Amino acid sequence: MLAALGLTGCGGSQPPRPAPPRPTASATPAPRTDLAAVAARARVPVLCYHQIRNPTSADGAAARPYIVRPSVFSAQMRALKQAGYSTITGDQLVEHLLRGKPLPDKPVLLTFDDASVGQYTHALPVLRRHRFKATFFIMTVVLGKPGWLTRKQVRTLDRSGMEIGAHTWDHKAVPEYTDADWETQIDAPIRDLQRLVGHRVRLFAYPFGLYDSDAIPHLLRAGSRAAFQLADPLDRDHPLWTIRRIIVPELSGRELLREMRSNF
Repeated sequence: MLAALGLTGCGGSQPPRPAPPRPTASATPAPRTDLAAVAARARVPVLCYHQIRNPTSADGAAARPYIVRPSVFSAQMRALKQAGYSTITGDQLVEHLLRGKPLPDKPVLLTFDDASVGQYTHALPVLRRHRFKATFFIMTVVLGKPGWLTRKQVRTLDRSGMEIGAHTWDHKAVPEYTDADWETQIDAPIRDLQRLVGHRVRLFAYPFGLYDSDAIPHLLRAGSRAAFQLADPLDRDHPLWTIRRIIVPELSGRELLREMRSNF
């Protein structure tokens, strides 16, 4: 009897079987960071605006593609919002290109060149209304002059969540630089903007969109991490220094969306 009790144990149940090991999830491979991968990720639409104002009789035919009436700009931003686009900063774009950092669905980068005052008086209220971000590339020679941004307005843009980038001192084309120009056009304006906003300014836009690879070491020494051209092909040897943008003229919202799809 005791032998039988000893065999059956408590209640006669068998010892529990160990649970099978759980399968381990395979690790997601890290995004590639080689030049080809960086270039392949450069598909995010980047829009470039200049003057947000009503044209005048003094504006010639050559100036008109750079002028967008406030009402048209407002309609374009509304079209982006209704189409589900999410604005990002230039720094977010660089992190995506460089390291594959995820972006929101349907990202778009809005940029403004030169520092004309309509970017503050007309564009900023529309951006705020839609809770949009944008990057403003500042040409420092014009600050405080009639028709252009003041230093206080640049600080307000920065403190409003907008991003400030450099756009040289007086818009001289980079391929024309001689030795003295690197300090005048790149180093000094970047230092000036950094003092103005109180933090590093790490993005640059080439005047006229004209890129020159000779600028890269100078931009690196000045603390820049990327630079923006216009619609020329990406330099696949230097994809972070030739990020493409398209200039936005007076297009309807539908036309703008079509241009974004065809160019990026």
